[in-house]
Formats: sequence, C-alpha cells, structure tokens
Amino acid sequence: MTKEFILEREFQDSIFTDSKVSKSIFTILGLDENSMLAREVEFINGITSDFIIYDKNQTLGAIIECKRADIGVTEYVRGVGQLFQYEYFQEEGIKPKKFADINYDQNIKHSVLLIPSSFIRNTRLNIGRFRYPISTRILEIHERNKNVREISKEELNRLSKSEEKQIHTICQYYVRDIRLFELYILHQILSTLSLIGVSLTRSEIEERLLRNIPVINNKNWRNAFISLSGLGFIGSKHKPLGLSSSFVHLSVYEYINTLYEDYIYPFIDEIMLVLIENSNDRKVSINNQLIAKKLREKHNGIDVLYLTDSDGRYISSWLNIMRDDFGCISFESRSSERVINYEPRVLDQRERINKIKEYSKSTEYINHYDSIKNAVIQKMF
Repeated sequence: MTKEFILEREFQDSIFTDSKVSKSIFTILGLDENSMLAREVEFINGITSDFIIYDKNQTLGAIIECKRADIGVTEYVRGVGQLFQYEYFQEEGIKPKKFADINYDQNIKHSVLLIPSSFIRNTRLNIGRFRYPISTRILEIHERNKNVREISKEELNRLSKSEEKQIHTICQYYVRDIRLFELYILHQILSTLSLIGVSLTRSEIEERLLRNIPVINNKNWRNAFISLSGLGFIGSKHKPLGLSSSFVHLSVYEYINTLYEDYIYPFIDEIMLVLIENSNDRKVSINNQLIAKKLREKHNGIDVLYLTDSDGRYISSWLNIMRDDFGCISFESRSSERVINYEPRVLDQRERINKIKEYSKSTEYINHYDSIKNAVIQKMF
C-alpha cells in the first residue's frame, strides 16, 4: 500500500496491450465490444490524442486523453483543453490525418479522460472543480486489478463540495451502512442473473431475490447497489463490468481482502491507528465522535471525505465493517469498549485472509446463503 505513481507511458501501455481493459472501456462507453484502439492519433494543428476508438465500419466512437497521477494544475488544464478540442473535432467531423476513412455518428460523441486510480487521492487538484465539455466521460483504471470504472457527475459534485468545505480526500471509494460480505452476495446474484440472461430492475431484484437472504442489512440493499456501482463493479442495468466478474470466483474472505487491498485500506488503516494509539493491552474505550476528532487532528483539523465529514456516521459504518467483515476489532453494539484482535496493514495477504477467516462474522451468513442460493434463484422462474 505504498504511494507509487504509474508513469504516463506505462499507463498508456497497460490500456493498449490489455484487451480486457480496452473492452471494459468500450462497454462503459456503450460501444461495440469489438471496437479497436489506435494510439497517438494526430488531428489538425498538430493536436495529438492519446487514443481513438473506432469500429469495423470506421465509425469513430471516442477520442481519449490520458493523465498520470502526479501532474500539476497546468498539465491538467492542458488536458481539459484538449478535451474541448476533441469535442470540437467530433462536432465538426474533423478527421484524424492518417484515418481518411473515419466517419462520425452524430449520436456518438465521447471525449474521454482516463486517469489511474491513484490520481484522486494523491493529487492536490480537485477534479470536481473544473469545467469539462458536455461530451466528456472520466474513467478511472485501477492500477492493481485493472478494473475500469466511470467517475460519475454525482461523484464529481461530491468532490467539488469537499473543496468548498475544505474536506481532504484520502480515498475516493464510497461504502457506507453496508457489510462487505453483503456486497459479495449481491455481486454473486448479479453475476448469476447476467450469466443466464435475466434482466430485472433493482426493486425487482431486491423484492424477488435479496429479501429472501438473511443478512444484517436485509432491508437496505440499495446501499449495496450504490457501493458496487461506486467501486465500478456494476454498470447500467446492474450488470457486472469488465474484470470485476472475476471477483465473484473468490471466497468471501478473499473478496473482503481484495476490497481492503485495492480500495478501502486508507479508511481502515487510519481508524486502526487511532484505536491502537489509544489502547492499553489491546483494549480501547473511545466513542465515535472522539475517533473522528483524533482523525481530524491527524489532518490538520480538516475533515476527511467518507470518514469524518458526517461526524460519527461514517466512523460507525467503518467500525461495523472492521468488526463484522474483517474481525480486526470486537465490540458490542452501541458500546465504545473495543478489543483489538489484529492489525490488517502489518500482515501479508495470506496472513490477512487467514485472520479474516478466523474472526469474520461473515461465515455464518455466507454458509446460510450458500445453502439457499439455488432456491432463491429458482424463485425467478
């Protein structure tokens, strides 16, 4: 979990050479999955895009700009300026110099910004505080697992407001009032529906399937859908996206660990350090508001997005995840008396998965889900 930046050339290579990444991009943009990428494509005035996407009919689907994580404001503004030019090229039908056969569909206009997953948490820029062309889609590629997700207008709006309120961002991934093993179950269900070609609305999936699965938040599956979408695991019509489909083949303990390693470790680690610093013989008595206060102190008195910005509510949600999914702490509901069982960040992957398996409360729920899942799916027919 060290702070590392991927070089722009390496970032572009990972997109161009990995067909699973490019197909994920095509899917999110609603383009033909057999579309093709061309690299470093020159237009008029010497303006060169990092990529274009086009299909077998030579119809241009998108013009793409890539940015690495450690750029400054000048470089980012230059990139946004290029997006405006890309939109102009598509509106005016201006063809790339070496693609004379390219044609444009006026119903398809995408000027795409691609960034690595380390961009938001490591940059001093707030990407929500820029104006983008109407046609712009911002996609994030995870540097570890290569999953692709779209940064929605809602997320940009939240990031914009965090700047106004002076809220620091250590991690951009939204998970609240849910358990990770519940995400695992929902991910499994949605993958099964996609595999057998069944399309249902969110409310239909919840009422006909999910309400029959006993979990902690059985009446609040909406947050599970929001969380999977925010992680980039599902797209329109709740279908699993790209590489996220491989996650459903993991055990629940591996799934929880993957979410930790690839997505939410900054939240877990920061809370864990506060608990350890205030513990005695691995026991600590500290309420949620005081945890939030101590976390703000670590960030020069500034709130942290999705951690302290709702005072104790996010803290409560993360503590529940730490207890019920990871089992790294134990406590009774509504109690500020906590016991530290282990520290996730100091363990290697295998050790951490074993600890999750030993302490997690997910086992009983997953075992019950496994015993009834076939019957649950059959209720659709």
